[in-house]
Amino acid sequence: MPIHQVNSIVNQTNKEPSVVLIIDDMRENRLLLSSQLRLDGHSILEASGGHDGIAMAQEHDPDLILLDVMMPDINGFEVCKILKGDTRTHLIPIIMITALSKVESRIEGKKAGADEFLSRPHIREELLVRVRTLIQLKRARTNLEEERHRLQLLYNISRAVSTQLDLESMMSTIITQTQAAVGATKGNIMLLNEQEHVYHKFIIRAGSPIEISDRVTQEVMTRGLGGWLVANKRSEIIHNIRQDDRWVTLPDDEGETGSAIGVPLIGSDRIVGILILNHPDVGYFTEEHRELLIALGSTVSTAIANAHLFTEISEERRKLEAILRQATDAIVTTDENWNISLFNKAAERLFDITADDVAGRYIGDIKPLSVLLKVYSNGNNLPNAQEINLENGNTLFTSVSPIQDVGYAAVLQDITELKRIEEFRLTEERRKKQEIKETFSRYMGPSLVDYVLSHEPGLMARRERRHAVVMFADIRSFTRFTRLVEPNEVIERLNKFFTKMTEVVYRYEGTIFELTGDEILVAFNAPFDQLDAANRAVETAVAMQKRFNALRMDLFEELRTGFGMGIGIDEGNVIVGNVGAETRMTFRMVGDAVNTAHRLVDIAVDGQIVVSEGIYQNLQIENSELLQAHPLKSMGAVEIRGKDEPENLYQIHVSLEETLAEEEL
Repeated sequence: MPIHQVNSIVNQTNKEPSVVLIIDDMRENRLLLSSQLRLDGHSILEASGGHDGIAMAQEHDPDLILLDVMMPDINGFEVCKILKGDTRTHLIPIIMITALSKVESRIEGKKAGADEFLSRPHIREELLVRVRTLIQLKRARTNLEEERHRLQLLYNISRAVSTQLDLESMMSTIITQTQAAVGATKGNIMLLNEQEHVYHKFIIRAGSPIEISDRVTQEVMTRGLGGWLVANKRSEIIHNIRQDDRWVTLPDDEGETGSAIGVPLIGSDRIVGILILNHPDVGYFTEEHRELLIALGSTVSTAIANAHLFTEISEERRKLEAILRQATDAIVTTDENWNISLFNKAAERLFDITADDVAGRYIGDIKPLSVLLKVYSNGNNLPNAQEINLENGNTLFTSVSPIQDVGYAAVLQDITELKRIEEFRLTEERRKKQEIKETFSRYMGPSLVDYVLSHEPGLMARRERRHAVVMFADIRSFTRFTRLVEPNEVIERLNKFFTKMTEVVYRYEGTIFELTGDEILVAFNAPFDQLDAANRAVETAVAMQKRFNALRMDLFEELRTGFGMGIGIDEGNVIVGNVGAETRMTFRMVGDAVNTAHRLVDIAVDGQIVVSEGIYQNLQIENSELLQAHPLKSMGAVEIRGKDEPENLYQIHVSLEETLAEEEL
């Protein structure tokens, strides 16, 4: 679809009210629908049959169609297929209204292209909501369609600019594509020299070949639109050329009517040309056209400058060769048969060959240069670039461009070192990622490690204040244990204790901040959010006590009494981040909640979990079967070391008979 058609659609969709076409052979149905839609601010078109509805849709391009299924001349399914298959109407949303409730009917409607269905009798509110939604969808689609065609035109022009250096060929391509895409019946580009005189004019009329000349009527550049664009250096739209003194009608266009749009082509230091388009309709050109042509103008201005540069270089070919010979990049030029015409100093150093040895020879006959053949052969007379590998292990980035009346120019850059640096960078990134993963694995389970790497890769570098739930677990009478057991055995049993308790913590997605001495420090809702942190902490504590009970025989089999594990839990603000010296940093958590939890674990006896008032208030016991089976009991107001006033504490006691086997985790 040309961009001028899309602009027309966008202009219509932006008008109020929206236009809805009702296609229904029953007058009373049309009356009901139209009355409800008019009250909602929509403009209505009505068609009493399928063929009539198709014609009206093609003529008026409504914002939405309400389509009856059962009609005498042609059913709604066929109408829908025709409209969706027509490029003029395929963007119009269609709601099929039917009394048919079978699934097969809806499937057939979907196959025909229907966007929505409405059962009869319909609900007014449902109708209005669906109509508004689909009209908004159509507007979005048409805007996207316009942008797609705008980008396509810019892409086509950019290709013409990048693949052609001949001025006439380039300007012919640009004016032809621009005139066709915008829907103009006439278009012309006039190129200006430094004195702002026209030295080249390219004009095209719909259905006719392009005309090229070096003359223009003087009036156009004095009192006409061309002169106005040069003087004002900005674009302009003439909505009616018959009523604007700036439009100069030429002898061969005496009957010309309609509108015009002009854009100055401004280079880096001056106006290099002007672009003017015509259309026979008054008021045809819009701000969307202006924006598109302004965008094109920048590209075309650059193209003109490049073409001028190429012309100058072509005229002074010997100067060009001198410049190329001194270039720091290796440059090889060939004729159209790929016989070498220039081999500069950088190329001599790169391939260790002298220019005299290769002059006039076919590149395929020179072994070190034969690797260039695939770049040349893939060019298809268009610029081509790719990486190639030499036998010595070096990598070259090679671009080959056709040069009119000369042949080809190949620019070769040795990127071996750049590739090595890039590979080193990627290796370093992988190493750092693995290092981070290994670091995280010290604090949290595998599933949380993967989550952190995917969602919060900068976690270890953060320093932040968080509201955390803090839990300490501690072996009772551990010092006496170390005196009664051999050192190797102490370490072995302690490691087993930490390993099994860590498995429980990971099961409930806690983060282990410290494993020191005979203590474990665990946090929830730190370093990342966990809305059920209090529940997780207490459930973890119960599971740890039960798991500890299952380990008692392994840990303390030859010892009698006095050994066990207590747990304390508190909540509050903490600071989380890397703490330590430059040579030894550890991810830590500090704050009053950490201190209080440590004092609560001192209060807890074997099998006991002691929690603060804050934890008790935040528990959602109804959401946890484990907590329902282990109710918390009040310990009353208890004095806590370091606290000015006694605080209400609560406890759970897990009996020795309650155990948790490894396979139950």
